[in-house]
Amino acid sequence: MSTISPFLQTDGQNSCACDVAAHNYTWSFEPNPGWSAVYAGSKEIFDYFNGFADKYNLRPYVKTQHQIVAARWNDEAAVWEVDVQDVASNTTFQDRCDILINAGGILNAWKWPEIPGIHSFTGPKLHSANWDDSIDLDGRTVALIGNG
Repeated sequence: MSTISPFLQTDGQNSCACDVAAHNYTWSFEPNPGWSAVYAGSKEIFDYFNGFADKYNLRPYVKTQHQIVAARWNDEAAVWEVDVQDVASNTTFQDRCDILINAGGILNAWKWPEIPGIHSFTGPKLHSANWDDSIDLDGRTVALIGNG
């Protein structure tokens, strides 16, 4: 088992972990007492949510790789009219909803920090919001920038 940081232990797999205890990522009615570590890896958290989506057949109701590009309240119909872009196909369609919740989060618009020389650095750069599992971190020195 290699150590990348005091909070992130990997088993030879490339990994990204959260700085918040994994138990905070569980639904109260679908607990996961079997987290492998307090600060579980991103793949384990991702697998929890995928398993949850499959168990409760949520996939037909959840759209990933989609972005809301416009939303308008229709007072007469008492609904939100939204323009949705399918990022994978770059097509836009319209939909309606009774309740609109902005749950975009800050990581949807991530960017590299403004550090002199960061763009000329020739080694791999990873961001927790756009993690690349194909980069092997075993045996490498890793610099962590950020405050989580």
